[in-house]
Amino acid sequence: MRSPSSRYHQRGALGLFGTFVLLISILFAALAVDSGRLMMEQRQLQTVADMAAMDAASVTGACGSGDLSLVQAAAEESAGRNNHSNSGNESLTTRVGVSEADSDGVRQFSDTDPNQATAVEVMAGKTVPASIFAGGFLGNDANLRARAVAGRQALAGFTAGSALLSLSNEQTGLLNNLFSGILGAPIDLDVLSYQGLAAANVTFQDLIDASAEAGSAEALLNSDLSVAEAMQLYADAVNASDVADVSARTAAEELASASVSNLTADFGEVLNVTTENPEDAADAELNLLDLITTTALVANGDQSIMLGPEINLLGLNVRTQLAVTEAPQMVIGPPGRDGNGDWHTFVETAQVDLSNQITGNIDLSVAGLVGAEANVDLALTAEVAQGSAWLKEIQCRKLNDSDTQVTIAAQPGTAALSMTRAADSTAPEGLIDVSAIIPLLGLRLPVADIGVGLNAPIQNTVETDLVYSVVLSDDDDLPQSQRASTQTGLAAENIPQSLSLDVQLLGAISLGGLTDLLEAAVLNQILAPLVAELGRLFIDPLLEILGIQLGNMEITLFTVEIDRPELKE
Repeated sequence: MRSPSSRYHQRGALGLFGTFVLLISILFAALAVDSGRLMMEQRQLQTVADMAAMDAASVTGACGSGDLSLVQAAAEESAGRNNHSNSGNESLTTRVGVSEADSDGVRQFSDTDPNQATAVEVMAGKTVPASIFAGGFLGNDANLRARAVAGRQALAGFTAGSALLSLSNEQTGLLNNLFSGILGAPIDLDVLSYQGLAAANVTFQDLIDASAEAGSAEALLNSDLSVAEAMQLYADAVNASDVADVSARTAAEELASASVSNLTADFGEVLNVTTENPEDAADAELNLLDLITTTALVANGDQSIMLGPEINLLGLNVRTQLAVTEAPQMVIGPPGRDGNGDWHTFVETAQVDLSNQITGNIDLSVAGLVGAEANVDLALTAEVAQGSAWLKEIQCRKLNDSDTQVTIAAQPGTAALSMTRAADSTAPEGLIDVSAIIPLLGLRLPVADIGVGLNAPIQNTVETDLVYSVVLSDDDDLPQSQRASTQTGLAAENIPQSLSLDVQLLGAISLGGLTDLLEAAVLNQILAPLVAELGRLFIDPLLEILGIQLGNMEITLFTVEIDRPELKE
């Protein structure tokens, strides 16, 4: 039997133990509250970093100009909306760079030149009390950090060439001749048919779906298609589309059925997709006439094309020959430069040699030279080197701003117009021989040889920035076209002003004023009206079809695709 004293001591021990357990319970409760508070602070800080990184991704990489101050400002503005400031016990820092997977498939962020950045890293920091219960026992402060890396995919597609939504009769005839020469069979589409093709768009995904062989964007880009296969692919895609009208579908089928040439084209040379994942461009809309024309030129290579039969202009015979030594291209990709400093998305216009060979005899009596006749041997040649354009930046739509700004830099190519001889293209000048009937003798005698020179170079050395404002929610806001020009273009009707005439009188002829009379007759009756007609019928409309204007370059933005910002790590 235990004594009362023993029982008293046991009750005291239990009381002390209970007090100890209570203190431990309070301590654990305090630790739980502090831990929960710190976890909530950390979670809130991570939210701040995540949102700031995604908002900053709208002004950097594919969606910005590489201006670090804009990136920091966007991140701070975003953090402010989440009650986090970059001052006092709160901090916010940003870096731009790239987020790429390593050999183990783990994404790693690394700094890079702002012009080459594709992602942004945000580091949010906050200093908070380590414990609201234990005070200095667990340390005065806890330094919390949260990190987020985000990027935003943005791409644009454009061509360096004219948007042919309104075609002239001359252009229609030239397109028929062009396609007839490349496809291998006569083409006779009317203006409405070409306007239907020019107004029709198909998506890159439509082409993938219509292809029997290619099951992906990458597979189609790597396909080597015959002209017939390419034309049939476009016809199938437009037939499956609900937006193209009957004229476009009929015209596409006619071009497909007329394709008998054995020429082939690598589709990746027709459409250049420069994104890391070609599937990102699947929703891009492509103009049907641009696709058809570019495919035909790529397949034809540098073979010369006779644009129809010989025609008669002002009593002279004219043959027009075209050689596209470098075909144009359509391009889709992101803005900015790659690691080598090259532009991601870059395109060039066609490189063209266009020759108009002019031969025959023409009566000069109406010019006051009774009985005089001119024998014409001329070749008006236009050699146009490639111009270039590149996707400089995309300013993506942000909060309270419905517009997306796309900047494309362009530099028109060089051009040279020259006059040689149809019979000898190496001759420095064209030649017009003038003869006349001598009334007293009744004989036709040579009067003069007139050398016709033309050297009209066009040089452009300064790039031009073209800024397009696009409302992505408006389906009718694309395509948009702008013209880059660093000097006045040389229109065909102004060519006579650059001509030089060298009159060499023959024999003993030395009649006063005859040289001036011959110059005026040749210039006003032959050269000026002839060049004006050639410009109207061939030079201007044909170069416009190929996306070329002398001294100018037209850039058509046809698609802009912007994804939502997303976290990378």
